[in-house]
Formats: sequence, structure tokens, C-alpha cells
Amino acid sequence: MPQDIRGRRAAPGFTLLEMLAALAIVGILAAIAVASYDSSASRSRRQTATACLGEVAAALERERAASYSYPGSLPVIACTGELARHYRFSGELSPESFRLSAEPLGRQASADDTCGCTLTLDETGRKGTASGAAGCAADARVAACW
Repeated sequence: MPQDIRGRRAAPGFTLLEMLAALAIVGILAAIAVASYDSSASRSRRQTATACLGEVAAALERERAASYSYPGSLPVIACTGELARHYRFSGELSPESFRLSAEPLGRQASADDTCGCTLTLDETGRKGTASGAAGCAADARVAACW
């Protein structure tokens, strides 16, 4: 049997120091995993929001092709449900033009480290970003968000 430094038989198991070291390592790994998951989830929601803006724009263009003007209201597409908790979708319509936007809400705005800006799309297909922050209008930011 193993003995400690005083010649007594060592008790089997972990010491308190070993247990604290193991807990610290597990805590660090968990913090990294949670941060990575949050970042991945926010990117996924942003990609879904951009796809949704594209669907609404396509529906508006189909209506314009059929009636030679954009409709008076936004079509209802799958931009609701889970995604509506993270983005506020809106649009400005006239018979000749439209501008759609998806504004990130709450945690989506702060957790999306690449783009916490409002996503915009108009009738010409021009993609953009808008927000109070000056960095949202930069071309590099637009490319990263879309």
C-alpha cells in the first residue's frame, strides 16, 4: 500500500487540491464552449434573417411583375416564430420602391460580434447595414453581415 510522508497508509481518492484543479479546468472549457455556441447561434440567426429578407424581396418582385407596382403591404413570409424574438422585421413600401430591414434585438445585437447592425435590402438588390454606430455603414461591414 502507498504511504504518505509520515509513514501512514494513504487514503484512496482525490485531494481537495486535485479536485479544485479539475473543477477549474472544466469551468474554463465550459466557458469557451458556451461563448463559441453563442457566436455560432447568432451567426446562424443572422443568416436566416438575410434569407428571410431575400424571400420577402422575391415575393414583392413577383407581385410587381404581375401588377406593375409593389403591393401596399409586406407579404407574410416565414420571418416569424423563433426568428421574431431576435429580429424586428419592417419595410417601407411605395408603388415604385421598397426598403426592407431586419433590426437585431437584445442579445442578438450584442452577441453577434461580426454584425450587430440592422440589415437592409432595397428594390435594386442593394444590401446594406444601418445603425447608430458609424462602423455599420462601412463596406467591409456590409460584406461581413451579408
